[in-house]
Amino acid sequence: MRINRKNAGKGIIILNLFTICVFLLVILKILPYESISGGRLESYDAAVRTATTSIVMMIYGIPVIAAASGLVRVKAYKKFYIGWLFFALILMAVLFFEASIMGVIVVSFGVPLIAVAAGIIEYKQFKLFSKIYLWLSFVFVCLNTLGNLLGATWFEKIIMGLVTLVQAILYFYLARGIQKRKSQNGQ
Repeated sequence: MRINRKNAGKGIIILNLFTICVFLLVILKILPYESISGGRLESYDAAVRTATTSIVMMIYGIPVIAAASGLVRVKAYKKFYIGWLFFALILMAVLFFEASIMGVIVVSFGVPLIAVAAGIIEYKQFKLFSKIYLWLSFVFVCLNTLGNLLGATWFEKIIMGLVTLVQAILYFYLARGIQKRKSQNGQ
């Protein structure tokens, strides 16, 4: 099965939006808070903190995926990505003070890619940083899938496990496509 870069990027973004909706349903108390984080959260307040952090990180990731997958021409959105770089640095500081080390790591994956899109780092480095971001995101989503499959609730195991499994596949195709494209250009 062959998935092109843009379709993989669209798929990841759609799944991020779905997951954001799930977190919003938990915050609005439509879904029980046990539906997220493997069903291991001890209170609604902890669920709101987890959901809010996750929502912000997924919103952060959407323009990064759009750039890495070729959905947007980054040179055309240079000013947007300059602002997004400032947002990323502030987000990293907030996550650091919240003791969300995993959050800091995930956000830091995209900072060099955003810096390229913002024109701060030379554009010829774009493919390298895209590849690094996508492979690290693939590993992170695989770990998230494992956590979902080991979750305490059926919703986490079946629904969110399936969502993150499909995301992992899409990240794999997207990351592999960038690597493959680079090797084809080098021949």
